[in-house]
Amino acid sequence: MIGIELPTLNTNDSSYTLVEWLVPDGSNIKGEQPLAVVETSKASEEIESTGPGILHVLVDSGQDCTPGQVIAYLFESAEERDSYRAASAAQAAQPPSAGAEPDITEPNITRAARALADRHGLSDTELRGLGRTVIRTADVEGLVRRAAPASPAPQRRLSKRQRAVGAVVTESMRTVPAAAAYAKVDAGPAEELARRLSERTGSFVSLPVLLVKAVARRLAGHPLMFAALTDDDAVREAERAHVGVTMDAGRGLYTPVVHDAAQLDSDRIADILTGFRSKAFRGTFQAAELAGANIMVAPHTTEGLILATPIVFPGQTCVVSVGAVDDQVVLDAAGTPRARRFAHLGLVYDHRVVNGGDAMAFLKDLKEELEAPAALG
Repeated sequence: MIGIELPTLNTNDSSYTLVEWLVPDGSNIKGEQPLAVVETSKASEEIESTGPGILHVLVDSGQDCTPGQVIAYLFESAEERDSYRAASAAQAAQPPSAGAEPDITEPNITRAARALADRHGLSDTELRGLGRTVIRTADVEGLVRRAAPASPAPQRRLSKRQRAVGAVVTESMRTVPAAAAYAKVDAGPAEELARRLSERTGSFVSLPVLLVKAVARRLAGHPLMFAALTDDDAVREAERAHVGVTMDAGRGLYTPVVHDAAQLDSDRIADILTGFRSKAFRGTFQAAELAGANIMVAPHTTEGLILATPIVFPGQTCVVSVGAVDDQVVLDAAGTPRARRFAHLGLVYDHRVVNGGDAMAFLKDLKEELEAPAALG
């Protein structure tokens, strides 16, 4: 007698449903072939025989069953099956003694398996439930694994700063109906200007520095990008461009603010951002340095990262992102291949205040200024 044991089909399920038997009870199974269809929470699976024999069904169609449960036996002959059925019928007909368990044919349990079962407090009923005529150590080990509660995954409590970030993100996702647009920018001219400014001033001028300056210079032409939506469906426009910049130096996300950025030279903005990066690493910002932004710039300049879609901070109407610069080969006007360096600008905006046309115009102006950046010097 060989037991057909139900394998683990889906680790997320503690039970399955036996949908149907594909062969009738008592069929002569010639070899490995599909016997039954079992349904998990994700799919239906066929259970195959493990060899030849006479099929004896233990679990009817439509019943639930568990991983490791024996759902059928394969007998070597019809005589062996008939003997098993007769013994089972006689046993069922005999009433159990008061307070005693039913007299069920006991399996043979090896000495090592018995010692392991006793050590884990497994009862004879649980061992009989394995449906095996001989129970070995491996069978008991499998039963122990199935009976043991799953160890909880280790937990790490979020830091206070990360919980604050989560609250801002949740509020943004709840209240801001955001839309997004992207523009591809030839970053070569801006990078060249940044290099010259860095050499001349000794400050670390970069593409994000020039973007902060370019964004701040757009206040007069695009006031809605710097506005705040009030509770009475009106907008409060900003008088000056206070540009927040997202930073994460491994100690959490910060959004320090370059106040009145349009009035600052690019090298001064570079010095401010350098100081901010040091404070982000040490976690030593003062409250005034993190307050007052009316627009946000989010640099995502890790090599290979070309697009990003940040959130709009509650109380603001848009955020501008920039990805890493990427080398590409393009054809010039004469059809000659040329190497060029491109970056992608992203604009995520509150669609209650800013429409697509406004967003496209804003991105177009930023693109043009970065591609002809003389005014940013």
